[in-house]
Amino acid sequence: MTAWDIAFVAGCVAVGGAAGALVPAWVARLPDPARLDDEPDGEEPVSYAELARWPALPVVAAVTTGLTWGLLGWRLGPDAALPAVLYLAVAGILLGYVDLRVRLLPNAVVLPSYAVVVALLGGAALVTGAWSRLAWALVGGAALWLFLALLGMLTPSGLGFGDVKLAGVLGVGLGWFGLPYVLVGTFAAFVLGGLVSLGLVVAGRAHRKTAIPFGPFLLAGFLLTVMYGDPVLGWYLTR
Repeated sequence: MTAWDIAFVAGCVAVGGAAGALVPAWVARLPDPARLDDEPDGEEPVSYAELARWPALPVVAAVTTGLTWGLLGWRLGPDAALPAVLYLAVAGILLGYVDLRVRLLPNAVVLPSYAVVVALLGGAALVTGAWSRLAWALVGGAALWLFLALLGMLTPSGLGFGDVKLAGVLGVGLGWFGLPYVLVGTFAAFVLGGLVSLGLVVAGRAHRKTAIPFGPFLLAGFLLTVMYGDPVLGWYLTR
């Protein structure tokens, strides 16, 4: 790595850490979800303000976001699509935390992310002239949304509609790099989810019907594919 590369990665780490430090405030400002009809009487719906008060959250979010941004900056460099990927990374930190705690993916984060990511990738297409990439990004998002929506209808106890909506915006991000990335990211998410679920069952921490949040695995599959999609696809295509 050159001195400029090191400075660029260090800048990504620093700015990412600052962005991650804002995650607790972002969580606290989310509108609390409405009470569900099937919730037990007397049980209060989740309060995002309460989730935001976890004492370790500022440090965990800052460190995790800083390291993730640094890795993405190292892998992609000053790529035109980097801002969109970095946004999805910090939004993913928030979504992963909330989903792990309460098995919800807030619409107040997921739905605006479509507009943010499409706008950032539109800017990337404007700068690079790669309008076909933007088209494939939209196709990738629609394809992954439809695929998980179908799975959700076939196995309603396994996937929630929040997972479907999250998959759509992650598909937009992966589609920019090519439709094969969408396939790899989806495969990685299901493999990771299956391995962790199996490990929890073997350890006695869960059973076959235990509901496990899928959002974190979608996010991990996205990040791993952005980082290592090229070598994985290169290995597969040369076999």
